[in-house]
Amino acid sequence: MRSVRARIASPRLGKTGRMLLLSLLVGVVSGLGAIVFNLLLDGAKELFLLKMAGYQPPGLPREGGSLVETLAPWGRWLIPVATTLGGLVAGWLVFTFAPEAEGHGTDAVLKAYHHAGGRIRARVPLVKTVASALTIGSGGSGGREGPIAQIGAGFGSVLASVLRLSDGERRMLVMSGAAGGIGAIFHAPLGGALFVTEVLYRKLDYETDVLVPAIVSAVTAYSIVGYYYGFGSLFITPSDYFAHPQLLPLYALLSLVSAAGAWLFIRLFYGLTEAFGRWPLAPVFKPAVGGLAVGLLGIALPYVLDGGYGWLQMIFMNQFTWGVLLLIALGKMVATSFSIGSGGSGGVFGPSVIIGAALGGAVGQIFAQLFPTLGVQPVHFALVGMAAFFAAAAKTPLSSIVMVTEMTGSYGLLVPLMLSSFLAYLVLRPDETLYRSQVPERIDSPVHAHEYMRAALVNLKERGLAIPSDVPLPDVARLLETGQPVVLDPEGEEIMFTLELEPTHPWVGRRIFELDLPPDVLVISVMREKADKVVIPRGHTRLEAGDRLILVGPAYASQELMERLAQEKEASPQAGAGVTESPSRSDR
Repeated sequence: MRSVRARIASPRLGKTGRMLLLSLLVGVVSGLGAIVFNLLLDGAKELFLLKMAGYQPPGLPREGGSLVETLAPWGRWLIPVATTLGGLVAGWLVFTFAPEAEGHGTDAVLKAYHHAGGRIRARVPLVKTVASALTIGSGGSGGREGPIAQIGAGFGSVLASVLRLSDGERRMLVMSGAAGGIGAIFHAPLGGALFVTEVLYRKLDYETDVLVPAIVSAVTAYSIVGYYYGFGSLFITPSDYFAHPQLLPLYALLSLVSAAGAWLFIRLFYGLTEAFGRWPLAPVFKPAVGGLAVGLLGIALPYVLDGGYGWLQMIFMNQFTWGVLLLIALGKMVATSFSIGSGGSGGVFGPSVIIGAALGGAVGQIFAQLFPTLGVQPVHFALVGMAAFFAAAAKTPLSSIVMVTEMTGSYGLLVPLMLSSFLAYLVLRPDETLYRSQVPERIDSPVHAHEYMRAALVNLKERGLAIPSDVPLPDVARLLETGQPVVLDPEGEEIMFTLELEPTHPWVGRRIFELDLPPDVLVISVMREKADKVVIPRGHTRLEAGDRLILVGPAYASQELMERLAQEKEASPQAGAGVTESPSRSDR
């Protein structure tokens, strides 16, 4: 092992060569993991749905499945039994061995990236894989991308730990693994790579450093899965081309419908998730309750059961009326919210594209009836609706376009795909998202906090000041975190210090330009949400309880500030100064 570490760390290999080599290895594991998960999922379906309930949902022809649905005469009433048992076993597995494996796996990967240095416990991908196969295979509504993303991401994290790589390299391998899993399972290597760079942030910001390793991993994983299942797009769709500009206003209207549907799904999903969280039932039993609800719904609407990709293929074949499509969309929202929101295991991308396609297909059929001379093709609206819905729900317009294009081979629809996806993304507010572990932009990620602290400290140059060259920036951050001042000039007259705003602090709710600061005292940074978010202060920036302000000024002025805050405290007994520590000169 030492020799392996030494070769990996060799200067001759370099960081770029090391990351490309390791990304290739992560891609191999992601591709094999995708195949293993599909086999586990097929086994769970046979056990719970076919043998227990006599039900066989439509499958994907590209994966050797049949679009024929089979149901035993007595099977319909046993579907709730299958979904309940599957949820019960999955719940026991998750909450016994890895509670963090509940819910949709992609969000857990984002959380690990932003807040845990990319660290994922080795057992989490294993538990997630089996629990998701049980949840979805027994009829629960969920996507395959969540567990497979965690397989790749988890292996990347473990590999980085074994080789003793830096946190930055670990994060790159984690996202490369996620890209490999997603690209492989959806036959969309470029889309998977773009997705992991885009999904980290709610606004149009990208983690470009991850892109090349993610592409290497995704291409490798897709090659393995393609060799096993066959290459080509996952779904069979018409190879038509967009040739009617007069339809663009209708695609713009579709983006509004998609955004509204995404808003409803997000509210329903997290509404039920929070309701289950408040319910005093033991967590291990909650997925069984969610499974029971899905099973009862599946008696009337079998379209909501399991992954649903066979039904999605039938949507592309115009097998349903617009009324049934609306029922599929609404039913899939409810079923996914119960399956995953109750603590079950699975992804949300798969259900999202089914919901989006159903909404798009329904809108397309309605437009075809309203405007018979325009040549509206409902299947085109279904394809565009897939991307538009997920772009709005996940805040990933670019990768949604590419992924849907690769999944369906709909390269001729790029123009309406771009229009609808970006419009749907813009219509829905940035904080309305399926992935709550997203942060708004790079500036808001703890991963890049030190970068933006450097940017903030550029302001010091205007005062002829700088952090001493012998004090590393991470050490400065640790000093400020504990309330210790940092001396900025040889005479010790200028210092950097912090103020923490308690809920009763008089500055809470004020904008920075409204603060009564002594002359020459400057707010250069605001650490928000327990220092997990950095805000570059501007005059209109409003302060919140819990903010930690980083200020620069003369030592005497900082003392004057303390006295002013003490006076305000005396004038208002309800207020507390909220100062972490009175600044004094540091001998650093």
